[in-house]
Amino acid sequence: MKKGHKVHLLDYQDEVFNKDHLLAIHSNKEAFQIAYFLNKFSNSIFRRKEDIALNYKEASFSLFKWENYLIDIKTILFCNIHKHYLEQENLNKNTLFNLPLRNEVYLFPEFKQVDFFIKSDHLETIQLLFKSLNTWSAITMIYEIPSNKIKNRLNLIFD
Repeated sequence: MKKGHKVHLLDYQDEVFNKDHLLAIHSNKEAFQIAYFLNKFSNSIFRRKEDIALNYKEASFSLFKWENYLIDIKTILFCNIHKHYLEQENLNKNTLFNLPLRNEVYLFPEFKQVDFFIKSDHLETIQLLFKSLNTWSAITMIYEIPSNKIKNRLNLIFD
């Protein structure tokens, strides 16, 4: 190396993912019911958006978004599970009751037990939603997940 040249090491941090906060929700309710509850009891305004589509697995996941343009906060409620039932003529003939085959696809397979996620870039919003959901008996469990625990973090980009 020549004299007079400096080498600078850049400490790169992925700020897109590190500033996000993620709530995991266990519930037997539908996404629209959770969005309605949050809109009613936490003064949020979740609105239905186009579903998240995984074309290679033929699955779609419900998505609700709340945007506060005044303070530039985006909060997203989305499903983790897509249940697909085969047509009635494709019944599973090997079962006792001739039930239709069911296929479950997960947006985040490492969290198969989680039904819904709420993602926000604002900690106070996450805390407000956590408190509201924690009072509802339909929520079995709710907790925060560090975003670095998500293996495929690209699934957290919805825009």
